[in-house]
Amino acid sequence: MRFPTVDNFGDVLDAKNYAAVPDDWQVAVGDVVRSTPAIAAGRYKDVNLAGAAVIAAIVNACAEDLPFAFGGDGSVVLVPPEKSTTACAALRAVQNTGRSVLDLDLRCALVPVKAVRAAGRDVRLAYQDLGRGRRLAMISGGGIEQAEALSKTEGGSGFAIGQTGAAGEPDLAGLSCRWQPLKTTNGVMLSIIIRADEDSTTLGPAYRAVYDRVQRATAHDVCPVAVSALKMRWPPRGMSIERAFTNETRKIAMQSFFQYLSTVTGVTIGGYDGRAYAASLPAHSDYRKFADSLRMVIDCTASEADAIESILVESRRAGLIDFGIHRADSALLTCFVQTTNDTGHVHFVDGSDGGYAMAAQGLKDQIASKSLS
Repeated sequence: MRFPTVDNFGDVLDAKNYAAVPDDWQVAVGDVVRSTPAIAAGRYKDVNLAGAAVIAAIVNACAEDLPFAFGGDGSVVLVPPEKSTTACAALRAVQNTGRSVLDLDLRCALVPVKAVRAAGRDVRLAYQDLGRGRRLAMISGGGIEQAEALSKTEGGSGFAIGQTGAAGEPDLAGLSCRWQPLKTTNGVMLSIIIRADEDSTTLGPAYRAVYDRVQRATAHDVCPVAVSALKMRWPPRGMSIERAFTNETRKIAMQSFFQYLSTVTGVTIGGYDGRAYAASLPAHSDYRKFADSLRMVIDCTASEADAIESILVESRRAGLIDFGIHRADSALLTCFVQTTNDTGHVHFVDGSDGGYAMAAQGLKDQIASKSLS
């Protein structure tokens, strides 16, 4: 099935650019249980890897470029009916590896889109064309949160993927964390989650209005994946985990060494040009996305961060939005590389020290405070 595709990110904030996902599809959800204590213990990179593993496991198992959204401490994948059994097995397997390799529990579920709609929410899909054949899925309608909620309730417990019984190993090929944390070039790595204070099944004008104001508050490129900030060392910090994801330990060691060598020296090795690949990463990153809320990780100055926060506070006082925000001095990059061709890799961005998870908590606190007032 074909879904709408737009070129400019601002256009994903227009409801007319989305199409309904069929009733017989399912929302695969996976999130790290007790992610906040893990973050407090300095394990946010592990939390990111666990969240991204949900995407890698399902996409690799289904051998199809399915729509997905990375949320820092969890992810969602939209699954067509013919891939449902495969996705279920992949979720069970990634739970197994989450426990055995990362010592993290993953809460996973497959929730029918039909059940989401029966609960009053929707699942609508669009793509942003990142250029050169790479697309990034955008999801609206409130269905992601509804799927997560349904998987936790007694009535929806049948959607949950149990953590008992035999489970194989997931195919996590291409999932890696070889880049050093991305240091800010402007002063602040700002993680932002914005939710319009309106019917969550709609994508109203408040999102575009606030986004445009945030854009005007910055005077430069805010993409956190600056080529100048991309640093690699060998062996990478995440090699032990990457090795644990597969039995091809020698292959990973050699591959990562030649990647490092090509990137540092500029020499093409076996057809791989490390510097050309690094130059493509900004355009293949998910630093801006819509997944039932507007989510961004941007590199800005301290004064710009103050201005953006003032915009968000003002918009909330006007009854337009609720938001969560988190400041850090770096961002984390988790990569899913099926091939180094333009269409074959995507890079998940999150602010360090909690990033999206801390912003999400701030958003929840704002929403909770309104219900108490």
